[in-house]
Amino acid sequence: MVRKLHWLLISRLVMAAGLLAIVWLTERDKTQRSFIPVLVGVAVATVVLAVVYLGLLRTRVAHKTQGYIQFSLDICIVTWLVYRTGDVESPFLALYLVIIFAACALLGRTGVSLLGSLAAVLYVSIGVLTMAGVLPRAAGWASYEGHELSWTQFMFSLNLGAISAVAILSSHLAGRIRRSETQLASATRDLADYRLFNDRIIESMRSGLVTTDLLGHIITFNRAAEEITGYRAGDVRGKQVFTIFGDIEKQIEAGLESIRTRTRLPRFDIGCKTAEGGELHLGFSVAPLVDEAENSRGYVLTFQDLTEVMELEREVRRQERLAALGKMAAGLAHEIRNPLASMRGSVQVLASELSFSQDQSQLMQIVLRESDRLNRIVSDFLTYARPPKIERSVIELASLLSETIALLRNSPELRPDHLISEAYPDKSVLYQGDPNQMRQIFWNLARNAIQAMPQGGELSVTLESRHRGDLIIAFTDTGQGMSREQRERLFEPFNSSSGGTGLGMAIVYQLVRDHNGKILVESESGKGTRIAIRLPASSRVVPEPAVSNEASRIDSTPPAAVANF
Repeated sequence: MVRKLHWLLISRLVMAAGLLAIVWLTERDKTQRSFIPVLVGVAVATVVLAVVYLGLLRTRVAHKTQGYIQFSLDICIVTWLVYRTGDVESPFLALYLVIIFAACALLGRTGVSLLGSLAAVLYVSIGVLTMAGVLPRAAGWASYEGHELSWTQFMFSLNLGAISAVAILSSHLAGRIRRSETQLASATRDLADYRLFNDRIIESMRSGLVTTDLLGHIITFNRAAEEITGYRAGDVRGKQVFTIFGDIEKQIEAGLESIRTRTRLPRFDIGCKTAEGGELHLGFSVAPLVDEAENSRGYVLTFQDLTEVMELEREVRRQERLAALGKMAAGLAHEIRNPLASMRGSVQVLASELSFSQDQSQLMQIVLRESDRLNRIVSDFLTYARPPKIERSVIELASLLSETIALLRNSPELRPDHLISEAYPDKSVLYQGDPNQMRQIFWNLARNAIQAMPQGGELSVTLESRHRGDLIIAFTDTGQGMSREQRERLFEPFNSSSGGTGLGMAIVYQLVRDHNGKILVESESGKGTRIAIRLPASSRVVPEPAVSNEASRIDSTPPAAVANF
């Protein structure tokens, strides 16, 4: 309504400008000189009232009431204009029709009827009173007395009929407009409700939903898609879907072809990255997006996060391999260790009873060294296949980490171009775990980080507590990093890039899992690696006001079994 009233004000100003133009034109016609004061007065009144109406819009007066006031005053001004410009013979009678027609868009059927009646009454009053001689005609117009009025009466009746007809038709039109507006408003509300309902369905889905056009530009990106991928809908809308999920054009085409041929389900799995660079494994299903005429307008992609499922599958495969290794571990250990011990003992006896040349002594040392290496391999294998039982006690993690790193600083593997930084909480962090196994975890991870920096670099060791109480122990290096394939095989047994047994990280994984923890790996080729251990808050120990030295003392001997990588 306010917008319509503003348009009405603008229309009045345009009309005022038009009247002023008429004044300028009529100045050249001396016979129409009597119109000039009237037209100027109407133009000035229109401008003044437009300013008043604009101020009235800022008040609390009902907008519909303002409409009645404005149109009523318009009819009064037009009536005065008609009277001053020839009453029944005025050339401005059409302004009545304009006002009535304009009112049908604002005031409805009742308002048009009232305004039409007002216009008719005022016009009849002017006509009857002037023709009867009661009301004098305007200056410059001859009196009706002594003139034949048949033609004047005919024009009067014709104009009155036109006003009445326009009022009736406008009233009918106003009714239809009001009904159309009501129906349109109802349809708009229904459409908004349907859209809201549809949006709620889409946003309530626990699967990611993406719709695109035929060129792959993203149209819809629901809340689940945001949560899974880390991208915001506003940031990806309009972008190509391939920039988010990689090159999946062939998979989409294959899925649509399977729908057409009904040969298989239109599903496919892909690996991609989150907005933060994390790894994702998603399972997609695809369908065409069609309109009412069954014409293809784009694609509908739904997907689920299969990352944890894939991790569980890998965990199952690891456990299956572990079970198979466990069965053969004991027999294999005896089959290797017994003859190995005999061989080593025999060599030592020979070395003590016989004299050998320098070359022969070197060969004897090689045999002893390699037998020791083979014994370590068997020990690592047994540790991985049959890890020792956890003997839990209260340990102070910061002290244990510090002692392990101190051993590493004195290791021959550490070179001057290797830097190590440590960051631990000021308060004691007590944890219920196996100190020897935790030390072995820290040692293996620290050595692995140093070996990943053959050209030197920095190793950062941190311990922090999260808001839920979980503990995060992170080893971050600036070394070579790992590719995606290397990350996926990092914890597989006998997987080594440094010439060791390839059991070190497998043992770490096993021991962390036995402590109900998780290992998080972040690495990119050429950009270093961050391996974080998350230990559950359920195994933390709340420190007491005073902890005895005996209870908090930690064995500072080197790890009993150190795995080679």
